[in-house]
Amino acid sequence: MLKASEDLRPLSDLKTQAGDVVRQAAKTGRPIVLTRHGRGVAVVLSIDAFEQLQHDAQRAALQRAVEDAERDLADGHEVAHADVEAKLKRWAGGKA
Repeated sequence: MLKASEDLRPLSDLKTQAGDVVRQAAKTGRPIVLTRHGRGVAVVLSIDAFEQLQHDAQRAALQRAVEDAERDLADGHEVAHADVEAKLKRWAGGKA
């Protein structure tokens, strides 16, 4: 969770205090929002926070795909097992 009182920093801090900005992101696990003229222009994340963000995005995409598939099944749209198997093989190794 972003703490505006601590995690908003002017962009100039990245030039003059880059190590401090990176240490803060790593220590707190929170994003550091860099601002210019009072507006956010960039975000610095720890590598752990970035990896978690990627993981969460992948999980959300998978969940949406499952929900879409469940809706298709409920609507009577089915795919033959052989078609699914062929598609998975292509995705896994580029082979049909």
